[in-house]
Amino acid sequence: MNKRIVSALVLAGMIASSAAFASNARNMVMGTGGAANHSDAGSFYYEDAYNFFYNPAYVNDYKNWAIFEKGTGNDAASFGFVTSMMNFNMGLFFNRNSQLADFTGTGGNVGTNSADLMIGGDMGVKWGLGLTYGNSAFATPTHNKESSLNVRLGASFSGLDPFVAFKIIGADKQDNTTINKYSDMQIGARYHYGEWTPYAAYRSAKVKVEASGNESKKTALTLGVGRETKLAEGARLVYALYWMNTKASTTPATTDTKTNILPIDMAIEADALSWLTLRGGVNHVLSSDNGTQTTTARVGGTFHVAKVDVDYAFGNGTAVGGNTPDSSDVGFDSGTFHQIGMRYSW
Repeated sequence: MNKRIVSALVLAGMIASSAAFASNARNMVMGTGGAANHSDAGSFYYEDAYNFFYNPAYVNDYKNWAIFEKGTGNDAASFGFVTSMMNFNMGLFFNRNSQLADFTGTGGNVGTNSADLMIGGDMGVKWGLGLTYGNSAFATPTHNKESSLNVRLGASFSGLDPFVAFKIIGADKQDNTTINKYSDMQIGARYHYGEWTPYAAYRSAKVKVEASGNESKKTALTLGVGRETKLAEGARLVYALYWMNTKASTTPATTDTKTNILPIDMAIEADALSWLTLRGGVNHVLSSDNGTQTTTARVGGTFHVAKVDVDYAFGNGTAVGGNTPDSSDVGFDSGTFHQIGMRYSW
Protein backbone atom coordinates (compact mmCIF):
# COMPACT_ATOMS: atom_id res chain seq x y z
CA MET A 1 0.00 0.00 0.00
CA ASN A 2 1.63 3.26 -1.08
CA LYS A 3 2.04 6.34 1.09
CA ARG A 4 -0.71 8.26 -0.66
CA ILE A 5 -3.31 5.56 0.11
CA VAL A 6 -2.14 5.32 3.72
CA SER A 7 -2.37 9.10 4.12
CA ALA A 8 -5.85 9.13 2.61
CA LEU A 9 -7.03 6.40 5.01
CA VAL A 10 -5.58 8.23 8.01
CA LEU A 11 -7.21 11.48 6.93
CA ALA A 12 -10.54 9.73 6.34
CA GLY A 13 -10.40 8.39 9.89
CA MET A 14 -9.67 11.86 11.23
CA ILE A 15 -12.56 13.37 9.28
CA ALA A 16 -14.93 10.66 10.51
CA SER A 17 -13.86 11.26 14.13
CA SER A 18 -14.43 15.01 13.84
CA ALA A 19 -17.36 15.03 11.42
CA ALA A 20 -19.65 16.45 14.09
CA PHE A 21 -17.48 19.55 14.40
CA ALA A 22 -19.09 22.57 12.74
CA SER A 23 -19.69 25.96 14.30
CA ASN A 24 -18.80 29.62 14.05
CA ALA A 25 -16.76 29.14 17.22
CA ARG A 26 -14.59 26.44 15.67
CA ASN A 27 -13.99 28.36 12.44
CA MET A 28 -13.22 31.48 14.45
CA VAL A 29 -10.38 29.74 16.28
CA MET A 30 -8.98 27.62 13.46
CA GLY A 31 -9.23 30.17 10.65
CA THR A 32 -10.58 29.96 7.13
CA GLY A 33 -7.52 29.91 4.88
CA GLY A 34 -8.89 32.94 3.06
CA ALA A 35 -12.35 31.45 2.50
CA ALA A 36 -14.20 34.61 3.49
CA ASN A 37 -14.02 37.83 5.45
CA HIS A 38 -15.99 36.21 8.24
CA SER A 39 -15.88 32.95 10.17
CA ASP A 40 -19.26 31.48 9.27
CA ALA A 41 -18.61 30.24 5.74
CA GLY A 42 -16.31 27.28 6.39
CA SER A 43 -12.63 26.91 5.58
CA PHE A 44 -10.64 26.24 2.43
CA TYR A 45 -7.83 24.38 4.15
CA TYR A 46 -9.42 21.78 6.48
CA GLU A 47 -12.54 19.64 6.53
CA ASP A 48 -15.52 21.21 8.27
CA ALA A 49 -19.25 20.84 7.84
CA TYR A 50 -19.70 24.57 7.26
CA ASN A 51 -17.70 24.20 4.05
CA PHE A 52 -21.06 23.46 2.46
CA PHE A 53 -21.80 27.18 2.64
CA TYR A 54 -19.43 27.71 -0.31
CA ASN A 55 -19.67 24.21 -1.85
CA PRO A 56 -23.14 22.73 -1.21
CA ALA A 57 -21.96 19.28 -2.40
CA TYR A 58 -20.47 18.83 1.09
CA VAL A 59 -24.01 18.57 2.48
CA ASN A 60 -23.74 14.90 1.47
CA ASP A 61 -20.82 14.35 3.85
CA TYR A 62 -22.22 15.96 7.00
CA LYS A 63 -25.82 15.09 7.82
CA ASN A 64 -28.24 14.35 10.64
CA TRP A 65 -27.41 17.13 13.11
CA ALA A 66 -28.83 20.41 14.33
CA ILE A 67 -27.09 23.44 15.83
CA PHE A 68 -28.03 26.55 17.80
CA GLU A 69 -25.48 29.38 18.00
CA LYS A 70 -25.11 32.57 19.99
CA GLY A 71 -22.49 35.28 19.48
CA THR A 72 -22.16 38.89 18.34
CA GLY A 73 -22.38 40.84 15.10
CA ASN A 74 -24.74 40.03 12.24
CA ASP A 75 -25.00 36.39 13.30
CA ALA A 76 -25.75 37.03 16.98
CA ALA A 77 -28.22 34.16 16.94
CA SER A 78 -28.49 31.47 14.28
CA PHE A 79 -29.73 27.91 13.99
CA GLY A 80 -30.13 25.15 11.45
CA PHE A 81 -30.10 21.46 10.70
CA VAL A 82 -28.97 18.92 8.10
CA THR A 83 -30.88 15.71 7.45
CA SER A 84 -31.41 12.91 4.94
CA MET A 85 -34.57 12.86 2.87
CA MET A 86 -35.12 9.83 0.62
CA ASN A 87 -32.12 9.81 -1.75
CA PHE A 88 -31.22 13.42 -1.02
CA ASN A 89 -29.59 15.36 1.78
CA MET A 90 -30.96 18.72 2.87
CA GLY A 91 -29.74 21.56 5.08
CA LEU A 92 -31.76 24.52 6.30
CA PHE A 93 -30.21 27.40 8.29
CA PHE A 94 -31.55 30.73 9.51
CA ASN A 95 -30.12 34.16 10.34
CA ARG A 96 -26.60 33.61 8.99
CA ASN A 97 -26.64 37.16 7.69
CA SER A 98 -22.92 37.48 7.01
CA GLN A 99 -23.58 35.25 4.01
CA LEU A 100 -25.31 38.28 2.45
CA ALA A 101 -22.78 40.97 3.38
CA ASP A 102 -21.62 43.30 0.62
CA PHE A 103 -18.16 42.05 -0.37
CA THR A 104 -17.02 45.46 -1.65
CA GLY A 105 -17.38 46.87 1.85
CA THR A 106 -19.16 50.01 0.63
CA GLY A 107 -22.83 49.18 0.21
CA GLY A 108 -24.26 47.54 3.30
CA ASN A 109 -25.57 44.22 4.45
CA VAL A 110 -27.85 43.62 1.44
CA GLY A 111 -30.55 41.97 3.49
CA THR A 112 -30.95 40.34 6.89
CA ASN A 113 -33.30 37.72 8.27
CA SER A 114 -31.54 35.27 5.97
CA ALA A 115 -32.44 31.68 5.16
CA ASP A 116 -30.05 29.10 3.66
CA LEU A 117 -31.33 26.03 1.83
CA MET A 118 -29.05 23.28 0.52
CA ILE A 119 -29.98 20.13 -1.37
CA GLY A 120 -27.52 17.48 -2.49
CA GLY A 121 -27.20 13.91 -3.68
CA ASP A 122 -24.70 11.28 -4.74
CA MET A 123 -25.03 9.85 -8.24
CA GLY A 124 -21.46 8.66 -8.52
CA VAL A 125 -20.65 12.36 -8.48
CA LYS A 126 -21.65 14.25 -5.36
CA TRP A 127 -23.56 17.42 -6.22
CA GLY A 128 -25.21 20.22 -4.32
CA LEU A 129 -27.40 23.29 -4.84
CA GLY A 130 -27.52 26.12 -2.31
CA LEU A 131 -29.78 29.17 -2.00
CA THR A 132 -29.45 32.09 0.42
CA TYR A 133 -32.24 34.63 0.64
CA GLY A 134 -32.55 37.68 2.87
CA ASN A 135 -34.67 40.80 3.09
CA SER A 136 -35.17 43.71 5.45
CA ALA A 137 -37.77 46.44 5.73
CA PHE A 138 -36.92 49.69 7.56
CA ALA A 139 -38.96 52.59 8.85
CA THR A 140 -36.11 55.01 8.26
CA PRO A 141 -35.88 56.80 4.89
CA THR A 142 -32.35 55.53 4.20
CA HIS A 143 -33.38 52.16 2.77
CA ASN A 144 -36.97 51.05 2.91
CA LYS A 145 -36.11 47.56 1.77
CA GLU A 146 -33.06 45.38 1.12
CA SER A 147 -33.32 42.07 -0.69
CA SER A 148 -30.80 39.48 -1.83
CA LEU A 149 -30.73 36.00 -3.35
CA ASN A 150 -27.49 34.06 -3.80
CA VAL A 151 -27.21 30.77 -5.69
CA ARG A 152 -24.40 28.24 -5.22
CA LEU A 153 -23.53 25.08 -7.13
CA GLY A 154 -20.91 22.51 -6.18
CA ALA A 155 -19.63 19.03 -6.95
CA SER A 156 -17.16 16.49 -5.56
CA PHE A 157 -15.55 13.73 -7.61
CA SER A 158 -12.15 12.02 -7.91
CA GLY A 159 -10.66 14.27 -5.24
CA LEU A 160 -11.71 17.47 -7.04
CA ASP A 161 -14.30 19.80 -5.50
CA PRO A 162 -15.31 22.69 -7.81
CA PHE A 163 -17.85 25.33 -6.80
CA VAL A 164 -19.44 28.48 -8.15
CA ALA A 165 -21.72 31.13 -6.62
CA PHE A 166 -23.50 34.19 -7.95
CA LYS A 167 -26.04 36.77 -6.80
CA ILE A 168 -29.17 36.90 -8.91
CA ILE A 169 -31.03 39.44 -6.74
CA GLY A 170 -29.35 42.28 -4.89
CA ALA A 171 -30.97 45.68 -4.39
CA ASP A 172 -31.76 48.47 -1.96
CA LYS A 173 -35.09 50.15 -2.58
CA GLN A 174 -36.72 53.29 -1.23
CA ASP A 175 -40.38 53.88 -1.98
CA ASN A 176 -40.14 51.06 -4.57
CA THR A 177 -37.30 52.89 -6.35
CA THR A 178 -33.99 51.06 -6.63
CA ILE A 179 -31.16 52.97 -4.95
CA ASN A 180 -28.30 50.48 -5.13
CA LYS A 181 -27.75 47.37 -7.22
CA TYR A 182 -25.38 44.57 -6.18
CA SER A 183 -23.65 41.84 -8.13
CA ASP A 184 -21.36 39.12 -6.76
CA MET A 185 -19.72 36.05 -8.28
CA GLN A 186 -17.28 33.45 -6.96
CA ILE A 187 -15.65 30.42 -8.55
CA GLY A 188 -13.09 28.03 -7.13
CA ALA A 189 -11.98 24.47 -6.47
CA ARG A 190 -10.22 22.29 -3.92
CA TYR A 191 -8.23 19.13 -4.65
CA HIS A 192 -7.51 16.37 -2.14
CA TYR A 193 -4.11 14.70 -2.37
CA GLY A 194 -3.76 12.56 0.73
CA GLU A 195 -3.25 14.93 3.65
CA TRP A 196 -2.72 17.91 1.33
CA THR A 197 -5.41 20.20 -0.13
CA PRO A 198 -4.39 22.78 -2.74
CA TYR A 199 -7.14 25.28 -3.52
CA ALA A 200 -7.93 28.34 -5.60
CA ALA A 201 -10.81 30.83 -5.61
CA TYR A 202 -11.70 34.03 -7.42
CA ARG A 203 -14.42 36.48 -6.36
CA SER A 204 -15.72 39.66 -8.00
CA ALA A 205 -18.38 41.97 -6.58
CA LYS A 206 -19.82 45.33 -7.59
CA VAL A 207 -22.20 47.97 -6.19
CA LYS A 208 -23.83 50.55 -8.46
CA VAL A 209 -25.51 53.69 -7.15
CA GLU A 210 -28.44 54.18 -9.51
CA ALA A 211 -28.84 57.94 -9.08
CA SER A 212 -25.23 58.88 -9.88
CA GLY A 213 -24.07 55.84 -11.81
CA ASN A 214 -21.05 55.52 -9.50
CA GLU A 215 -19.70 52.01 -9.09
CA SER A 216 -17.56 50.33 -6.46
CA LYS A 217 -15.87 47.08 -7.43
CA LYS A 218 -13.70 44.58 -5.57
CA THR A 219 -11.98 41.40 -6.76
CA ALA A 220 -10.04 38.82 -4.77
CA LEU A 221 -7.84 35.96 -5.94
CA THR A 222 -6.79 33.33 -3.39
CA LEU A 223 -4.26 30.56 -4.02
CA GLY A 224 -3.21 28.24 -1.25
CA VAL A 225 -2.35 24.78 -0.01
CA GLY A 226 -3.40 23.24 3.29
CA ARG A 227 -2.55 20.11 5.21
CA GLU A 228 -4.54 18.16 7.81
CA THR A 229 -2.54 15.51 9.67
CA LYS A 230 -2.66 13.37 12.80
CA LEU A 231 -0.15 14.23 15.52
CA ALA A 232 -1.15 11.51 17.97
CA GLU A 233 -4.27 9.65 19.02
CA GLY A 234 -6.95 12.30 19.34
CA ALA A 235 -4.71 15.17 18.22
CA ARG A 236 -4.85 16.91 14.82
CA LEU A 237 -2.69 19.56 13.21
CA VAL A 238 -3.91 21.73 10.32
CA TYR A 239 -2.03 24.48 8.55
CA ALA A 240 -2.14 26.42 5.30
CA LEU A 241 -0.04 28.88 3.36
CA TYR A 242 -1.92 31.07 0.92
CA TRP A 243 -1.59 34.19 -1.19
CA MET A 244 -4.37 36.74 -1.54
CA ASN A 245 -4.52 39.48 -4.14
CA THR A 246 -7.30 42.03 -3.80
CA LYS A 247 -8.18 44.99 -6.00
CA ALA A 248 -10.72 47.70 -5.21
CA SER A 249 -11.79 50.51 -7.52
CA THR A 250 -14.43 53.20 -7.84
CA THR A 251 -15.75 54.90 -10.97
CA PRO A 252 -15.99 57.54 -12.31
CA ALA A 253 -13.36 58.48 -9.70
CA THR A 254 -9.89 57.04 -10.25
CA THR A 255 -9.51 55.44 -6.82
CA ASP A 256 -7.73 52.11 -7.16
CA THR A 257 -6.11 50.05 -4.41
CA LYS A 258 -4.26 46.76 -4.70
CA THR A 259 -3.13 44.51 -1.88
CA ASN A 260 -1.01 41.36 -1.83
CA ILE A 261 -0.65 39.41 1.39
CA LEU A 262 0.93 36.06 2.26
CA PRO A 263 -0.58 34.67 5.49
CA ILE A 264 -0.22 31.33 7.22
CA ASP A 265 -3.00 29.68 9.25
CA MET A 266 -2.21 26.97 11.79
CA ALA A 267 -4.34 25.20 14.39
CA ILE A 268 -4.25 22.19 16.70
CA GLU A 269 -7.21 20.23 18.04
CA ALA A 270 -6.64 17.71 20.83
CA ASP A 271 -8.96 15.51 22.86
CA ALA A 272 -7.79 16.42 26.35
CA LEU A 273 -10.45 14.22 27.96
CA SER A 274 -13.23 11.98 26.69
CA TRP A 275 -15.63 14.86 27.24
CA LEU A 276 -13.38 17.76 26.26
CA THR A 277 -11.63 18.82 23.04
CA LEU A 278 -9.36 21.86 23.12
CA ARG A 279 -8.16 23.86 20.13
CA GLY A 280 -5.91 26.78 19.40
CA GLY A 281 -5.24 28.63 16.18
CA VAL A 282 -3.07 31.40 14.81
CA ASN A 283 -3.05 33.57 11.70
CA HIS A 284 0.25 35.25 10.87
CA VAL A 285 0.85 37.53 7.88
CA LEU A 286 4.31 36.65 6.58
CA SER A 287 4.43 39.55 4.14
CA SER A 288 2.26 42.25 2.63
CA ASP A 289 2.88 45.01 0.14
CA ASN A 290 1.37 47.65 2.44
CA GLY A 291 3.72 46.82 5.29
CA THR A 292 0.99 45.43 7.56
CA GLN A 293 2.12 42.25 9.28
CA THR A 294 -0.15 40.97 12.02
CA THR A 295 -0.48 37.93 14.24
CA THR A 296 -3.79 36.79 15.73
CA ALA A 297 -4.04 33.86 18.14
CA ARG A 298 -7.29 32.37 19.46
CA VAL A 299 -8.30 29.47 21.69
CA GLY A 300 -11.49 27.50 22.23
CA GLY A 301 -12.87 24.03 22.73
CA THR A 302 -15.78 21.60 22.71
CA PHE A 303 -17.62 19.90 25.56
CA HIS A 304 -18.99 16.44 24.64
CA VAL A 305 -21.97 14.94 26.45
CA ALA A 306 -23.47 11.88 24.73
CA LYS A 307 -24.80 13.18 21.36
CA VAL A 308 -24.51 16.82 22.38
CA ASP A 309 -21.47 19.01 21.63
CA VAL A 310 -20.98 22.55 22.90
CA ASP A 311 -18.38 24.59 20.98
CA TYR A 312 -16.97 27.86 22.25
CA ALA A 313 -14.40 30.51 21.36
CA PHE A 314 -12.67 32.16 24.31
CA GLY A 315 -12.26 35.92 24.17
CA ASN A 316 -13.77 39.34 24.72
CA GLY A 317 -15.09 41.01 21.59
CA THR A 318 -17.14 43.77 23.19
CA ALA A 319 -14.36 46.36 22.91
CA VAL A 320 -13.78 45.64 19.25
CA GLY A 321 -17.33 45.47 18.01
CA GLY A 322 -18.58 43.01 15.44
CA ASN A 323 -18.03 39.30 15.14
CA THR A 324 -14.48 38.93 16.48
CA PRO A 325 -13.14 37.69 19.84
CA ASP A 326 -9.93 39.73 19.61
CA SER A 327 -9.38 42.21 22.41
CA SER A 328 -6.59 43.41 24.64
CA ASP A 329 -8.65 42.19 27.62
CA VAL A 330 -8.82 38.52 28.64
CA GLY A 331 -10.72 37.45 31.71
CA PHE A 332 -13.66 35.58 33.16
CA ASP A 333 -16.42 38.05 32.54
CA SER A 334 -19.47 38.43 30.31
CA GLY A 335 -17.26 38.16 27.22
CA THR A 336 -15.40 34.97 28.23
CA PHE A 337 -17.38 32.75 25.87
CA HIS A 338 -17.46 35.12 22.92
CA GLN A 339 -19.09 32.61 20.57
CA ILE A 340 -20.89 29.47 21.65
CA GLY A 341 -22.98 26.83 19.92
CA MET A 342 -24.83 23.66 20.89
CA ARG A 343 -25.03 20.82 18.39
CA TYR A 344 -27.05 17.60 18.55
CA SER A 345 -26.28 14.66 16.26
CA TRP A 346 -28.42 11.64 15.46
